[in-house]
Amino acid sequence: FRGKGIDFSEVRIYQPGDDIRNIDWRVTARTNKPHTKLYREERERPVYLVVDQSQSMFFGSKSVFKSVTAAKAAASLAWGTIGNGDRIGGFVFSDNEHQEIRPKEGKKGIQRLFHSLVNFNQSLSMAQKTDTVDKRSFTKALAGLNQVVRPSSLIFIISDFRSFDDISLQHLSLLKRHNDIVSIFIFDAMELELPKAGQYSFSDGKHRVSVNTSGQAMRQNYTRRFTQHHKRIRSQLITLGIPLIDLSTNADVAESLRNSLGQTSRMKRKNR
Repeated sequence: FRGKGIDFSEVRIYQPGDDIRNIDWRVTARTNKPHTKLYREERERPVYLVVDQSQSMFFGSKSVFKSVTAAKAAASLAWGTIGNGDRIGGFVFSDNEHQEIRPKEGKKGIQRLFHSLVNFNQSLSMAQKTDTVDKRSFTKALAGLNQVVRPSSLIFIISDFRSFDDISLQHLSLLKRHNDIVSIFIFDAMELELPKAGQYSFSDGKHRVSVNTSGQAMRQNYTRRFTQHHKRIRSQLITLGIPLIDLSTNADVAESLRNSLGQTSRMKRKNR
């Protein structure tokens, strides 16, 4: 959330990756330790969280569902937003609906967002929504966001990008013209690689199937499909200048975001 901007924020000990042009030489000379100046990019900046709570997110193999990891990521970012003095809003969407949360300051903004996340997460049931799946849900959420977002906003998109298509990419391109965007790719370890060879039972909450994971060709094809999906999303976002952060359901959400966003911020300052 911090970078080279207009408003001075604070002076702190120099850290690897800081822009040497921002070194405060007076404080450095006085303390005999290098210090750097930090700047706040904009006060009360609108921050939008676009959170996917669709059927494809209703999956988890060990720790939690992807939908829960997405909600945790949104919660961590929301607390960081209000702690930074910015306004929090967003779009939470499922397979058949989405809800807009207009940016608000402090507790009002965060309570409305959390209320929406809880409602969508608790109602996420594949058994109930099998007949009402709308593959355009991602596109509709981005289209809705395009209608209300203010220029110079910061947008986080939290999803597994399973329903992300060419039209979604067009809406994202329009959003990127006047806003900063960070994407967070949610995945489960079992999506990347099948469990060791054996007979396993899988359920969608309504039906149960048995799968033998011993076939080498099947295992390779399974991994290849996920890898291709991930590469496609990353490649499309890179063309728009949008960083992609990978977040596993097994990860410590807050710590992973802190590290990844720190790296993204340092890269952004170097590019300037």
